Amino acid sequence: MPEPIQYIAQGGRLVQKVVSITLVNNVTLNEHVDVPANKRWVILGIRAVNCDDVNRAMAFEVYKEAAGTNLLRRLTYNTGILANGAALQYPSYGTDTGSTNHYGPVILQGGNRITTIFVAGGASTGGTDADGLIVEYLEYDM
Repeated sequence: MPEPIQYIAQGGRLVQKVVSITLVNNVTLNEHVDVPANKRWVILGIRAVNCDDVNRAMAFEVYKEAAGTNLLRRLTYNTGILANGAALQYPSYGTDTGSTNHYGPVILQGGNRITTIFVAGGASTGGTDADGLIVEYLEYDM
């Protein structure tokens, strides 16, 4: 069996980017993580937690640019069954109960944007999770 990519990809720097998430009563949140200029990322995984007290639909999408007008791919999508404390994960590893999941390598270049969507879920108290979004990737200089 081949070793995982993080052991065979020479020169890449392993990054585990942690983003605090605050969800507000019945408001959709689009959280963005942008690939810096002159960098290339190989995405190893993305995990987001629903820190609200209502079910929320959630998705991971990749755009060509920060303006978000050119959708490259939707990595995974959940239709609204993610309860408080549940996580959406890419790749799924059994924790994603979503309806779609993209498989294959995800290699991004400077200017690309990962958008995590937390769709409004109805009346709620909201919530905050200091590590509500984690993006794990190998970073290379271009």
